[in-house]
Amino acid sequence: MVLGDVTNTLQSGERTQNKLPVRVARAALKPGPMPKGAEARRLFARLSEGEKAEWAEARAEVERRTEALLEELRPWRAQVKELRQRQRLTQQRMEEKCKEQKAKTQEAELRIFELREGEASLTAQLQQLHTAAQPEQDLAASLAAGLAAKASALEEDRQIVEDLRRAKEDTERQSSSKRHVLQLLELARAEERHQQQARQQVLEENVPRARQLHNSYLNLKGNIRVFCRFRPLLPRESEEAKVVFHEDEQSITLQSEMLRSVTGLSEHCNSYEFQFDQIFGPQATQLDVFEELSLLVQSALDGYKVAIFAYGQTGGGKTYTMDGPRDTTTVAAVPDTDAGVIPRAVDLVFREVEELRSKGWDFEVKCTLLEVYNESVFDILGPRNSEKERSGAHGTDSRQAIDHFTERPVRDAAAVHKLLAKAARERHTAATALNDRSSRSHAVFQLSLEGHSQASLPSRSGLLSLVDLAGSERVMQSQVTGEHLKEAQYINRSLSALGDVIEALKRKKPGGHIPYRNSRLTMLLKDSLGGDSKALMFVNVSMCCQHLPETLSSLRFAAKVHACEVGLPRRQ
Repeated sequence: MVLGDVTNTLQSGERTQNKLPVRVARAALKPGPMPKGAEARRLFARLSEGEKAEWAEARAEVERRTEALLEELRPWRAQVKELRQRQRLTQQRMEEKCKEQKAKTQEAELRIFELREGEASLTAQLQQLHTAAQPEQDLAASLAAGLAAKASALEEDRQIVEDLRRAKEDTERQSSSKRHVLQLLELARAEERHQQQARQQVLEENVPRARQLHNSYLNLKGNIRVFCRFRPLLPRESEEAKVVFHEDEQSITLQSEMLRSVTGLSEHCNSYEFQFDQIFGPQATQLDVFEELSLLVQSALDGYKVAIFAYGQTGGGKTYTMDGPRDTTTVAAVPDTDAGVIPRAVDLVFREVEELRSKGWDFEVKCTLLEVYNESVFDILGPRNSEKERSGAHGTDSRQAIDHFTERPVRDAAAVHKLLAKAARERHTAATALNDRSSRSHAVFQLSLEGHSQASLPSRSGLLSLVDLAGSERVMQSQVTGEHLKEAQYINRSLSALGDVIEALKRKKPGGHIPYRNSRLTMLLKDSLGGDSKALMFVNVSMCCQHLPETLSSLRFAAKVHACEVGLPRRQ
């Protein structure tokens, strides 16, 4: 601060007196040697004693710092000096080595020169000797060539004789072997024809018997069977219902939430027992489910009518069980491990058709795809230029209800999967409060199987029906309005009609009326429920505690179906 004040004073003085530049005044105040020049000395002389003392102290500080820096540089200077000395010594050693190497090189060149002179002398002597011995070598070579030619000719003659002898022996041996092989081939051909005839006879006799035993086994299990499947909780669901799965995999116990008594002094819960043919827990895979019903699918190839339909509350997992994960963008978008009952059944049917073809059976397979929406039946495979909605479900005898719908011949499973993808894209769906993608219609898929035997056995006419029913729902919970409310009413009405049919079958009065005509759905399912077919119902329910009332309602309906006893199925 003092130096700054002095600078300001000097600057103001110079402006008034001599008008010197400011940089001269500032340069006079910097520590260093005594200012040079007349103007700088005059400027320095004007400073006060205190300012001169400060300038002297600053100059002394600079000198001390300079001495300190020089002191620090002395070790480095010593190291540099030592490095330079080492460099000189190294250079001297390298020069000595170079001199030694140069002397050795000269000595080696001299030695090489001497060796080359000796080599030239020896080469000249060897050439002389070779020239002297050349006549004798030519004579020896000529004699050796003659002997070799004679020996070669003799060996060729000997080889020709030996080859002729061996050829004679081989010809005799081959003739004998060929006669023996021809005899063995004739015997083997006769034995193969005999075995083939016996195998064909065994197949023709045993295949029908095996099929008969297989269908008798299914009849013992019951021609209307009920499977129950619990789906796991969804991410948005929290509380799980209390369900006890018994070890026999055929019975369960449901427990309600804790309920208070009328007095409010005690709490209790209600228990509900159910029994079915098979129960699958949340951990069951799609393969586990299909393995249990694969024998039933094969019955369609034996000339039986087979029906498998999924029933349950909305969001219960019916479509997942029947079709697999919903992805209608591609034909084969579902992994094999997640494929549902319908694609697995299609693959199984065509595998069996190929296997039976090798046993003398030819099958003609036709596909039908229907959708029941608001009590109207839609033909998915019908012509686009005609009316899509048909007045079906009016017949009373077998298949009259659907005979006038489109049946498309299919050659392999891939063609059926394409048609199934088309039906999935065109099916009516909507989002509700209970399900993001709720099916608003009943989907009916049928495979007609006509088999003819090449061994004059009776022909077979089977029918495989796979039905994905729309889910039952409570309007208060699904919160649907407008057109979706109308859809829910039609769905519940058709499922109620299905319940009336089941109740009438359960009563089983001789000549009693079965109300199939109350709904298009029940008319389509008449062949599946009327005792002329093998039927399996899947009841799909949720593990969520919030859906317990709907779960109990679905299980009670399934228990009614399980209690039905109808006549034995007949082969067509």
